[in-house]
Amino acid sequence: MRITFLVRNIYGIGGTIKTSINTAEALVELGHDVTIASFVKHKASPAFAIDPRIKIVDLWNVRKPENGGDRLSFIERWQAKRPSFLDADQVNNQGESSKLLDMRVKKYLEKLDTDIAIGTQISVNLYMAAYGRPERYAMVAQEHMYLDSYRANMRKHITAQYPKLDAIVTITEADAKSYREAYPELTDKIACVPNSIPANPNPPSTLTEPVIMTAGRMTGMKGFDILIHAFALVADEFPEWKVKIFGRGRDRKKLEELIKEHGLEGRVEMPGPVTPLDAEWGKASIAAIPSRFEPFGLVIVEAMAAGLPVVCTAVKHGPIEIIDTEENGLLVEPQKPDELAEGLRRLMADPELRRKLADGGMSTAKRFEPGEVVGLHVRLFEKVLKARA
Repeated sequence: MRITFLVRNIYGIGGTIKTSINTAEALVELGHDVTIASFVKHKASPAFAIDPRIKIVDLWNVRKPENGGDRLSFIERWQAKRPSFLDADQVNNQGESSKLLDMRVKKYLEKLDTDIAIGTQISVNLYMAAYGRPERYAMVAQEHMYLDSYRANMRKHITAQYPKLDAIVTITEADAKSYREAYPELTDKIACVPNSIPANPNPPSTLTEPVIMTAGRMTGMKGFDILIHAFALVADEFPEWKVKIFGRGRDRKKLEELIKEHGLEGRVEMPGPVTPLDAEWGKASIAAIPSRFEPFGLVIVEAMAAGLPVVCTAVKHGPIEIIDTEENGLLVEPQKPDELAEGLRRLMADPELRRKLADGGMSTAKRFEPGEVVGLHVRLFEKVLKARA
C-alpha cells in the first residue's frame, strides 16, 4: 500500500510524533511505501531519527529564507497573517495556523497520490475532511487525545466532519467506547489501535542507581510540579536519591522556582530534551508519571521497556488500561503529592518490589512493540480499502 501520514510538525518532540514514526517504520519494514507529510518544518533535521526509506515532504518551511526557509510572496505574507478556518473555535493551537497553512495543506491534499491518508491530530483530521479527495484515497483519522477532552466548540467540528472519513482510530478502548456512544452511526468506522514503542536496545536497568526519572513536555498536563512536591515529602528520608525530569516547555521556570522553594537544588535536575531516551532510562531505578491527564502515556511503556518500575497517577485513559497496580506498576490517586510520595517511598525502600514491578512492566511493554501493533494498522487499512472497492 501507499500510505501517507499527515503530521503537524515531524521536526518536534512529542508522543504523537514518536508513535507516528514508529508506525511508519514498521509499515516500511513490511514493504509498504510510506510518506510523512509535515505541515510545518521549523529546523533542519527531525529530533527523532527516521528510517531513510520513508519520504519526508514539507508543506511550509517556516525558517528564515537565509536558513533554508520558504521565501514567501506578497500574497503569502498576507495569508500568513490571516486566520485559518479553524481559528475561530481555537481548534488548532499551532503557532503557524493561518490562511497560508490552509492553502498549503489544501494544495497538497488535492494533488496527493496515495492509497491511505492518515491524520494524526484533530486539526489535521479536520483539514483532511475539508480538503481530502475521498474519490482518490481513503482517509483515516487517528485520535491521540480523547473525546472527553474536547470542548464543545471542537466537538461540533468532529460531529460535522468525521462522518466524511473512512475510519476513526483511538489509542485506548475507553476512548473507542466514548466515540461509539457519542456517534452510534459511526460505530463501524471506529477502531482502537494502541501506540507503539520499539524494544529498548540497551540492557534493562539494574535498578540500583538512586534516580527517579520522568520525561515529557513541561506543561501542567504532565504534573511535574506534583512530582517535585511529592519528592520534597520523602527527600530527607532518602538523601541519596534524586529526580531527573527530561523535556522542555513553558513551565520550566515555574518548576525551577518550585525546586528552589523546596530547597531541592541538586536533588531535582532538569537536563532538557534528550532523544532518544533509551540510555537515560537505564541510568534510573524508578519512573514517575504524575500526569493530570494522559490520553495514552507513551512514556509509561517506554520506561517499562527499559526495565523500570512505574508509579503513575490513575488518570484516564492510558494509565488505567496499561497498568495493573501491584503487578506491572503502581497507580496512585491523581493530583495528590502525598499519595505519589507514598508510592515513591515504597519503591525506594524495597528493591524486591522494584524488581517485581519492573519484570511485570517489561512483559507488558512487549505488547506495544511496533511488530505487534502494526498488524492492527494493516488489517484496518485493508478493511477500509476493501469497503471502498
